[in-house]
Amino acid sequence: MKHIIAVDVGTQSLRAVVFDAKGSILFSAAHDYAPAFYPGNRAEQDPADWEAALRGTLFRAGAYLSQRGLKAECIAVTSQRASVIPVDERGAPLHPALMWQDKRATHQCEHIAGVVPPGELYRQCGLRLDPYFSLPKMLYLKQERPDVWQKTRKLLGVQDYVNFLLTGNYVTDWSQACRTMLMDINAFEWNLPLLEKLELKRELLCDLCSPGGVSGHLTEDFAHASGLPCGLPVLLCGGDQQCAALALGLFSPGSATVNTGTGSFVLGYVEKPVFDARQRILCSAAAVPGRWIVEAGIYASGATYNWCRKNFFPDSESFDEIDAEVANTPAGSNGVFVLPHFQGSAAPNWNPFAKGLFFNLTLGTTRGEMFRAVLEGIAMEIADNISLIEENSGPVDRVFLAGGLTKFPVYCQILSDALCKRAERLENSEASLLGCLMSARVTLGDFGNYEAACAAVVQSGARAFTPNEENAALYARMRDVKRALYGALDAAKIYELVK
Repeated sequence: MKHIIAVDVGTQSLRAVVFDAKGSILFSAAHDYAPAFYPGNRAEQDPADWEAALRGTLFRAGAYLSQRGLKAECIAVTSQRASVIPVDERGAPLHPALMWQDKRATHQCEHIAGVVPPGELYRQCGLRLDPYFSLPKMLYLKQERPDVWQKTRKLLGVQDYVNFLLTGNYVTDWSQACRTMLMDINAFEWNLPLLEKLELKRELLCDLCSPGGVSGHLTEDFAHASGLPCGLPVLLCGGDQQCAALALGLFSPGSATVNTGTGSFVLGYVEKPVFDARQRILCSAAAVPGRWIVEAGIYASGATYNWCRKNFFPDSESFDEIDAEVANTPAGSNGVFVLPHFQGSAAPNWNPFAKGLFFNLTLGTTRGEMFRAVLEGIAMEIADNISLIEENSGPVDRVFLAGGLTKFPVYCQILSDALCKRAERLENSEASLLGCLMSARVTLGDFGNYEAACAAVVQSGARAFTPNEENAALYARMRDVKRALYGALDAAKIYELVK
């Protein structure tokens, strides 16, 4: 029987999970960590966090397999996207990782716009020019940290760095490479003319492979550290959101997925690259080789929920008290509004300077109202993003949900009401890991296509949430107010005054 070790390198933790051939979890090990946030829209993390997490979790997974006389067929990796780690000629990090939440590189975006028109760049790479993505972060290092840049031999994403630790190779897959802004989204190749215009050497980037491709084999060093066999194949199965879309069955038009972890990511299926006239949605490589997805998202949703929990319920030992207080608060939170831009705004506004905002508070406002208003603000932003995807790629009839925040049924119902659509929650919320497993099983030849892998691997059912008509009408009105509130702040240049 085949056993696969799937590694999910998330923003808050790294997990190594042993799956059997039926897709059942036999063993799971996790190592928690967190990025550090600083003034100036900076977010960094020490790459040593990922090495310690990888060594610790794989050692425990290796011990589990060894004690039972079991053999792993491969290590399959999925990871967060759009972070940057400069490394030297030995692969040693030269600077803390500039995380995907980091927005410091606004001046570099202006520099890029002076080299290639943003609209032209968007149609080449599928991404809006924004400091969220890797390219501006790379240029920040070049322009602002010449001491680091002089020693830099490779620019890696988090998945790339984990793969280097495992195999000693510098390889990335299309679904990660497309988030750098440096991959031609139409050809799945590095954009060499753009690199030349920006005076970046191709040698700074990893070699490319298709999602699910074998990126190398486990080194003797990591084999010794983990107890796993030297030479074990390592597969790069794709970005965490693209892998989640696999597990949620995003294989045809008419459906969309919403995966809520640290942030919320809304994905839709497209048959070919799709570009929005106002560059509000993204087009990326899917985890299925040679296919694409369109995407919109929120930078901080689960992270904002955790912020609320820490500040509003500091003594709570469980989520039950929080959930009960939110559930007992009426829809609309008695008029409290939240703009959920606690780490800037992605779609639809694309404003790195935007900030979180509570509006319409009174001396009678309760923490339950504020907490529910946060969830409603996130849901209404997701609803705006679904509308963007429908505008560009056609109607969406069903929405599939996954991620940690969806374990809270009240949030799922709020989301269904805000979307005014049927929403189905995967009972196993670990969609990225399941998608990673599916990718590996297809690569290993267990299934001929991803649809068959999904039917076999994603065995748990889904819980459906249908919209309450009264609440849906309320949230439609609130979405109008939310957009007007953001528009008034933006038009008055308030965000620029306080940045």
